[in-house]
Amino acid sequence: MRLWIPPTISLVIPILLLAAAARADPLIPTTVISPDDYTPAIPFPRGLRLVTLYGGIMEQPTGLREQLSFCTAGLNYYFADNWAFGVEFTGLGAAQPEDDIAAGGGDILLRTHIWNYQRLSIYGDVAVGLLEADNRIPPSGTDFNFTLQSGVGAAIHLWPHTDFFTGIRYYHLSNARQHGPDRNPSLNALEGYAGLMFRM
Repeated sequence: MRLWIPPTISLVIPILLLAAAARADPLIPTTVISPDDYTPAIPFPRGLRLVTLYGGIMEQPTGLREQLSFCTAGLNYYFADNWAFGVEFTGLGAAQPEDDIAAGGGDILLRTHIWNYQRLSIYGDVAVGLLEADNRIPPSGTDFNFTLQSGVGAAIHLWPHTDFFTGIRYYHLSNARQHGPDRNPSLNALEGYAGLMFRM
């Protein structure tokens, strides 16, 4: 008795046998990792350059005081793994009990990434700078002031050349008593911000 096998079955059987052999072979990879899924051991290495764009608000903890908002553009250079030096330029507006103000200034920033895991990085930073306004800030102070900022934040790697970052800082503004203690009311606020880092 002759066994008859339809032509389609005779084609399917060898294909199934080859597929089973390929699945059983542990040396043949079954997945391919794309370059976009690769996370380097040091996400912020020495020599990296960043352009940062971010904005935020500042709130004073008590009383009917100045309400501030700002936008900032910066250039950062990583002089060592996870350590960056930056220069930033800020535009700021403040609503005050008396005259509202518009101001512009610049900062020098130092940032260090203290913990990295896959696409997430936790950092701390500090910045000192200058601010020139079109009116006194606070109202009993001066147009020209010095600024100090310090805080912590988080960066999340989104795409090969883009990271999202956000954080909180302590913000201090004063004129360092250039016109005496009576013309140096301090401004202390809690700052929240968010923006993007662009890798160059």
